[in-house]
Amino acid sequence: MDYSTSMHKPLISNAKRLLASLSPALFCLGLALAVHAQAATKKNATEPIAPQNAPGATTLSMAAYDRTAAVIFAYQRVGESLYPANSISKEQFADHIQELLEGGYNVMPLPSIIAALKANSPLPERTVAITFNGGYESALDNAIPILLNNNLPFTVFFSPDQPDSKNPEYMGWDDIKRLKKYSQVTLGLHPASYVRLTDSPADDIRRQVNNALTRYRHVLKTEPKFFAYPFGEYTKEFRSIVAKSGFEAAFGQQSGVAYTGSDIFVMPRFAMTESYGDDARFRMAAMALPLPVTDITPDDPYITTNNPPTIGFTLEPALAAKISQLSCFLSGHGKPDMQVVGKNRVELRVETAFQKERIRVNCTMPGPDPKPGEEPRWRWFGMLLSVDLPGEIQEDYATGDYDEHTAPPVPLPN
Repeated sequence: MDYSTSMHKPLISNAKRLLASLSPALFCLGLALAVHAQAATKKNATEPIAPQNAPGATTLSMAAYDRTAAVIFAYQRVGESLYPANSISKEQFADHIQELLEGGYNVMPLPSIIAALKANSPLPERTVAITFNGGYESALDNAIPILLNNNLPFTVFFSPDQPDSKNPEYMGWDDIKRLKKYSQVTLGLHPASYVRLTDSPADDIRRQVNNALTRYRHVLKTEPKFFAYPFGEYTKEFRSIVAKSGFEAAFGQQSGVAYTGSDIFVMPRFAMTESYGDDARFRMAAMALPLPVTDITPDDPYITTNNPPTIGFTLEPALAAKISQLSCFLSGHGKPDMQVVGKNRVELRVETAFQKERIRVNCTMPGPDPKPGEEPRWRWFGMLLSVDLPGEIQEDYATGDYDEHTAPPVPLPN
């Protein structure tokens, strides 16, 4: 496809059209506000933050976490009605971008966000990043032109086997090379093949990662900085292999907000689909704040024994006074029995074994009290557990119909 010219045509939309007409003036205003916010927060952003799950983490004010917060969105297919489980409609995507342009957000390149998180540097209020998984042609046709027209940065993750296959469902190498020329675009890697690897031997995972790196370097003559796990699923061993392969950061698909102290090799992202991409949920996610936790169990999100596992985490002490306002949800199990141990340890008790290969755990808590006229904001922490099930009840990943969201939207705390 030759999209080099179509990406710069004016966008026109009304209630019945797919693309929104987005004002350059509004975009420039958003940039100006972001710069002002960054200058304001630099003055007092010096509190160090210990990495998530690190021993001896110090007690901090929540403002120290919030100053480094970034929401990362993950899209896959766009406008493919045959795959509603991992696609979003054109109209929904256009609405998301209009919200980002007009709602006072700061859309930043992923490399800039990761650099700030590593340096414990402040980020502008409402910092957001946009990413795409899977290298789908529909994203190239239906979403990327909108972003380039509005000078919004984004990242595309792909598996090298996809362009090598010459399957029209995926972007080809020519498409990827053209994208690489845009300053707004960052390219990232999946394994060589976009397949589930949680149940694969370490040698197979290592081979998939190395093959992807080799092909990427050969074709694009550069070194990839970022990696995204297929379906957002990983194991401790998978994470370790990626961390030792030269990447600067890696991304899952557990819901939550990135902040200095997040595990840099399993960064959270909010996945957007037709069922879970309505305006209200998008805005709630885009405005979310960190819910910092440590001592997460299970420490390996791939469940092979002890089904159901013991699920727990320790809240940042500064949030202990609000622990009664914490609300958690498990996909397929509703609200679990939530036990508070001591002042700030939370354990979620599940009585029945998991019967799905993917279990989402989402916990929310009210953020700071809103000022008059402001919308409430919510702190958000999520986990994505992969479950090793008997063959007769395993779900079929190969169909392309795999549901990325087995859980309904996260219920707001009472």
